[in-house]
Amino acid sequence: MSLPERLGRLRRIDRIGAGGFATVWLYHDDELDSPVAVKALADNWAQRTDVCDRFLEEARILRRADSDHVVRVYDIGEADGTPYFVMSYADRGSVADLLADGPVPPEQVVDLLTQAGEGVAVLHRHGIIHRDIKPQNLLLRSTPDGGVRVLVADLGVAKAMLHASGLTQVVGTPSYMAPEQATGIGLDLRADVHALGAVGYHLLTGRLVRDGGIGALATPVLPPAPSRVAPVPASYDAVLLRALAPDPADRWPDAPSFTAALRAAAAGEAPEPAGVERPGIGPVLLWSLLVLVVCFGAAYGLTTLLQ
Repeated sequence: MSLPERLGRLRRIDRIGAGGFATVWLYHDDELDSPVAVKALADNWAQRTDVCDRFLEEARILRRADSDHVVRVYDIGEADGTPYFVMSYADRGSVADLLADGPVPPEQVVDLLTQAGEGVAVLHRHGIIHRDIKPQNLLLRSTPDGGVRVLVADLGVAKAMLHASGLTQVVGTPSYMAPEQATGIGLDLRADVHALGAVGYHLLTGRLVRDGGIGALATPVLPPAPSRVAPVPASYDAVLLRALAPDPADRWPDAPSFTAALRAAAAGEAPEPAGVERPGIGPVLLWSLLVLVVCFGAAYGLTTLLQ
């Protein structure tokens, strides 16, 4: 569908892209002098109530997230029976564009994945599994200081964790999706950890974790270590391969754990095992005092006995 030339104070500029369910357009807010993106549901789906509901639920999820690393939604509406929502415009394209010139430098990959991980963690705190994290869904937007901000986008296949255990529809992109997504069994946030790892592997090596369709997920295997296929420091190998483990129980437990391990690898440090916390000074002191009391009591008792 070609949206109208004007949507209220918004003026249509160009079409950004189109997919199976929706088309995204670039508009300009003349009053605020700012570009925005408008996502409109495709004509052939606009009459399907269930699809419209899912489309609007995506807008609601993005609105609730309200994060610097998740696409923000500013408004929703309807044009000639077709629902749309107004959202952030990513003027630098997507992470997929960075792969046009081959592998991305490790320090840049760590920055990109750390930002993406922050956005994914926000969605997880809201009970949402993205389920289709890939370079095309990690948008890039310029910042006032000349930097680049990563925005997690396209939640069209996202679903609340509360209902994920009953999921039967296979969704996602096979080259990045977790093996358990192909079986239709219950998912948790570690499916998104796998996808982040797959994106990181692709960025670092220029190679996909796996080729082929859904069938390639039936007997998943780990890819070669990144340092074996590209000039990548070996410190990244264990971190990436753990994120890509076929069994969710063997992966990093969440996005922050994974990205923290990546930063440690970049600094040449051995990542601390997930779920293991270093004891604070308080518990150490209490334990030491307890040992001293026991030793003192034993010595005192022995002295009394010998008198």
